[in-house]
Amino acid sequence: MKSAFKPNLRAVRAFELYARIAGVLIAIVGGLAGFGWYFQTHFLPSIGGQEMRLMAAFSFVITGLGLLAHCFSPSASVLRWVSLLASLCVLGLGLDSIASHGTDRLIGLSGWFDTAFGNEVRAPARMAMLAGIGFVCLGGQGALTVLQRAPILRETFALVVLAIAMASLASVAFTLAQHGDSLLDELPGLTGIMLLVGALGWMSSSPMSGLTKIAVSATLGGLVARALLLPALLLPALYMFAFKALEVRYGVSVIVSSTLGALFTGGTVAILVWGMAMLLDRSERQKEVSQSLRVDAETDPLTGLGNRRRFDQAMQTAMQEFHLGGAPFVLLLVDIDYFKRYNDAYGHQAGDLALQGVAQALRETLRPQDLAIRYGGEEFALLIAQVNLQQVAVIAERVQQAVRNWPCPHQRLTVSVGGAEVSARDTVTTLVQRADCALYRAKQSGRNRFERLADGEILSEPALNA
Repeated sequence: MKSAFKPNLRAVRAFELYARIAGVLIAIVGGLAGFGWYFQTHFLPSIGGQEMRLMAAFSFVITGLGLLAHCFSPSASVLRWVSLLASLCVLGLGLDSIASHGTDRLIGLSGWFDTAFGNEVRAPARMAMLAGIGFVCLGGQGALTVLQRAPILRETFALVVLAIAMASLASVAFTLAQHGDSLLDELPGLTGIMLLVGALGWMSSSPMSGLTKIAVSATLGGLVARALLLPALLLPALYMFAFKALEVRYGVSVIVSSTLGALFTGGTVAILVWGMAMLLDRSERQKEVSQSLRVDAETDPLTGLGNRRRFDQAMQTAMQEFHLGGAPFVLLLVDIDYFKRYNDAYGHQAGDLALQGVAQALRETLRPQDLAIRYGGEEFALLIAQVNLQQVAVIAERVQQAVRNWPCPHQRLTVSVGGAEVSARDTVTTLVQRADCALYRAKQSGRNRFERLADGEILSEPALNA
């Protein structure tokens, strides 16, 4: 049976918070870039010598507002439709840019801005071809996220945007190293960074689906993804940027720069492996503690056998499996004869020792697939798997013989045993009732014996005093 997905609620809230922050940041950066274009000034740094174009800035403003509307919108609110419309607008602006690059006869919206505000005075409004492709994918990702449709296509759009953004960041290093033409001519560095923030923002806005689902999982896989995915995504570009900057700005030779790059890359891989090992170690230790606590919660502290909670769980599981076509089983109830008299005569410490001795005899007698439970007081329950009532008589006799042979320091102990085989009409309650009735019959018949009840047979006498 497939287990249900369990999210880490703290991680879910962190992803949703990032999506809101990303929406605000994208809208602000796009707004500042747009104002800078209009007023012919620089409100933002020029990364790699290329500035964000007006249409890219406009698209980022719409993307940020659409992302915020999605983050704060219930499933059927007006904001949801605002978010969808914003995403479609971004997709349209990207298509407009691609079409205007494809033919000179189509000036597009960017051409209208150039004409209206004078393309001789300001930088061209039209975004680069690669930026247009990025915005088509970003708008498509946003629209499908809002609609909650086509998850494979949605994540494909996201991966394309991430690839474009990472290529842009890596290209900054080559520009710094003065290697001539670079991808920045097609996609300014700031535009690439904002595309990265936007794609991750849309992915984070619906953390319970798509590629981010594993990252918010409460499992070890989710923990590893949250710890390692982002560094693995960003560090290669950052290292390239840093070491190419060393060559250009500080005159470090290519050999030294490459050596440092290899050392830092190897060190980073080692740190990531060490971090994963730490996560695995912590997970295993937590699993051991959890398993130990579960065993303690299901174990009787005096006898070391399973307790009533363990009995209820095992009976429920065995009954479900039987009704689904599983193997039959038999329930035996075992009661120490005249235990109250024994306790009164020799004291409670002797009584505890007797309970421990009977429990030891049961463990030594039963097969590994059988289960022994301290049912309550001096009564024990045995769940005997894959046998019928005729076969279990031999097991009951071995149990009685093992108890009689246990070296009790005061007097020989005996037990009465009642058994019932599960039937198609049984529930957990009726099976326990039938086994209890068989135990009652064994006591009535003189104790120190085994009695069994056939399918459907029920006795309703009151219980005997032990």
